[in-house]
Amino acid sequence: RLSAACPENVIVLKDWPRYAVLEAWRRCMIGFVPSVWSEPFGLVVLEAMSAGRPVIASRTGGLIDLVADGETGLLVEPGNPLALQQAMNRLLADADLRSRMGQAALLKFSDFQLSTLVPRFEQVYRNVLQQKVDSAQRTDMSVNV
Repeated sequence: RLSAACPENVIVLKDWPRYAVLEAWRRCMIGFVPSVWSEPFGLVVLEAMSAGRPVIASRTGGLIDLVADGETGLLVEPGNPLALQQAMNRLLADADLRSRMGQAALLKFSDFQLSTLVPRFEQVYRNVLQQKVDSAQRTDMSVNV
């Protein structure tokens, strides 16, 4: 049980509805994703960024693609509690830095919204289809020669 391994002042909340999770992000100061494994894609990072919060995350897996170290948050080596503590202290001590990183995080989050992603995917599909058409036309032309 996770809560049994936590200090007394830590409360583990399970099975929260999505709206409550997003509201909790809006009420916090910093997001923490101290993964010790190669996280493929950190949805929790995007949740924090959607609330304009800087994120301290492990320098591993897909997290390094989401958190721009020194811009949208801080990256630390996985399993290094001292580095995590130093990153936490740095952000807790500097409200301006938290604010700048939070604004940058919110801006980066916009790259992952459907209104941004769907047109990019559609363009990839158009490019692939056009390459197929071009290839078919070249093949037809060489057969007719």
